[in-house]
Amino acid sequence: MKTCIKPLSYFFIFIFSLGILSANSLQDSAIVYMQQANAAYQANDFENALSLYTKVVDLQYESATLYYNLGNAYFKNGEHARALLWLERAHRLSPNNEDIIHNISFVQQKLIDKIEVLPELFIVKWWNVCSKLLTGNQWAFCSIFACALFALCIFFILLIRISWIRSTSIFIAILALLFTVFSIIFAKKESSRYIHHPEGIVVAQVVNIKSTPSEKGSDLFVIHSGLKVDITDQLNEWVEIRLSNGEKGWILASLIEEI
Repeated sequence: MKTCIKPLSYFFIFIFSLGILSANSLQDSAIVYMQQANAAYQANDFENALSLYTKVVDLQYESATLYYNLGNAYFKNGEHARALLWLERAHRLSPNNEDIIHNISFVQQKLIDKIEVLPELFIVKWWNVCSKLLTGNQWAFCSIFACALFALCIFFILLIRISWIRSTSIFIAILALLFTVFSIIFAKKESSRYIHHPEGIVVAQVVNIKSTPSEKGSDLFVIHSGLKVDITDQLNEWVEIRLSNGEKGWILASLIEEI
């Protein structure tokens, strides 16, 4: 029995080492491609920049900076729908990045469709704005920090007899508890939002939205490339979409790309 353990241990160490070397190799390749892509972008060679940025994406490298650069390269190449797709993906990773927000707004001004957003109650709008301030992972980290702060305050309340420290600890503990609860709610909301409520960008130039998931369905309205929509249902090769003004209809899945 003991004679089998040692060779097996060496085998797993060897496999683990190969995994580390492979990961380092992929990271080095991603860095090289990024540097080459940035150089191509600076030289106004946007086709080459797009090809190189895409190679980084193919290496499963995920970064708001990468997606931001890729979106900008698509915009410079005249592909506004693809530009919005990657800028929106960058925005999900870095929701407070002002450059990303600005570029999304700038590209949207170039689109044909100008869809009015349905008005929301103030409390609903405020709740959604607060939730989107951070990503799900960031909210989760905040909840852990607030929970630790709450525990520290409880420690001071139980062991420290100085009145002003106890009263201050009670006040901070209440705030920390409230922040913990809201952080957990926001973390769960943001982590599941794009799973239960996926969004997409229309990549076809002109699309007739159908009343049913079939070419025989009647035409409801027309939309154009670059429009951001909610994906509410899917049936075979068709997806149901909802516009920001509440209108709904069916579109071929190949004409839209999920963010």
